[in-house]
Amino acid sequence: MKSQTSHIKLAASLALITVLGPLAIDMYLSSLPEIAIELGSSFANVQLTLTVFLLSMGLGQLIFGPITDAYGRKRPLMAGLVVFILMSLWAASSDSIQTLLYARFGQGLSASLILVVALSTVRDVSEGAQAAQLFALLMTIEGLAPVLAPAVGGVIDGQWGWRAVFVAMALMGVFALLNSQLNLKESLAAEDRIALNSKNVLGAYKNIICTRSFILPAFSLSAAFFFLFAYIAGASLVYQKTFLLSTEQFGFTFGATGTAVLLGAFLCNRLIGVLGIVKLSVYGAILMGLGAVCAAVMNTFAFGVYAIAASFFISMMGLGIAESTFMALAMSSQKTALGSTAAVLGAMQLMIASFATPLAGYISELGAMHWLLLLCIIGIILIALTLFTVARLPNTADMAVEH
Repeated sequence: MKSQTSHIKLAASLALITVLGPLAIDMYLSSLPEIAIELGSSFANVQLTLTVFLLSMGLGQLIFGPITDAYGRKRPLMAGLVVFILMSLWAASSDSIQTLLYARFGQGLSASLILVVALSTVRDVSEGAQAAQLFALLMTIEGLAPVLAPAVGGVIDGQWGWRAVFVAMALMGVFALLNSQLNLKESLAAEDRIALNSKNVLGAYKNIICTRSFILPAFSLSAAFFFLFAYIAGASLVYQKTFLLSTEQFGFTFGATGTAVLLGAFLCNRLIGVLGIVKLSVYGAILMGLGAVCAAVMNTFAFGVYAIAASFFISMMGLGIAESTFMALAMSSQKTALGSTAAVLGAMQLMIASFATPLAGYISELGAMHWLLLLCIIGIILIALTLFTVARLPNTADMAVEH
């Protein structure tokens, strides 16, 4: 009981820091059209603030992974949180799209450091089934972000404008900073640290990338995130311009769909010991593709925006399952250099996913059905890639996480 309580406390504290990245993605989505008007820019250029954030968050992890392996988790985390707060305030004061892009780049770098610390901390303190359950618990708590962030962001924007949304992000950063100082301890012992030099860094990255049990689930996770960000990038335009939802309506509709991520992660935590991580990863991918197909069918027969959103509830539930399982499989492939492992995993998923935002932004401007068909194609590719991955994992993959 004490162990379970401590895991919940640890997951809550880690979720509070990892939630900052999703908040920075989801919270201002309903504000994108307003930002474009106020800063005198096109919608496509404003969408680049999301692309730049994802790219810097991905690239930053490759930089910060070895740093956290060399200097521990706590001090880099605190530095990352301070920078996140400052970049959020800079974004709030932006007077041009160029300034906002610079601020978002810095915000993404700080979020990358925070994410590396969170993922590597989980593996510092657990492995196998315990790590998979802790990842799922972390995703369950973190799943509140896509549920609450769009709705809260829409309300804040409706009352005080888009700049107040970034101020709210800064305040969340302050809260996370205080909680981390009080409740998160250093998880990497001094004797387990790896000296920061080019030989160690490049050697670790080469070993990680050449490990089949890492690279295959990492690609599957990246495909799942590509689906997610193609959905995110197109939803704000399709829901608001095609189906004429207000910023508040979009926030609540998008957030309601996000509850499915929470449900999926919860189910993963409950079922991991019964079905095994490999089977669950397949089920998660199938649900993601199935939801996209259902959404396309709903649109074809003109059932309306809420029927489409309900279909994506299925996809997002699948994401909650797939994210936890792919992440646990990839992270469990390594025993050392866990910060670097988390860095490669995060960099892959975010850098690959960053290309989804301009693609979905362009496709969604052609019409809702074009966007939905894009998501169907991505979903089918994800299912095929997942089946390929599990067929080529070591036979001990499920054993490694169940015992």
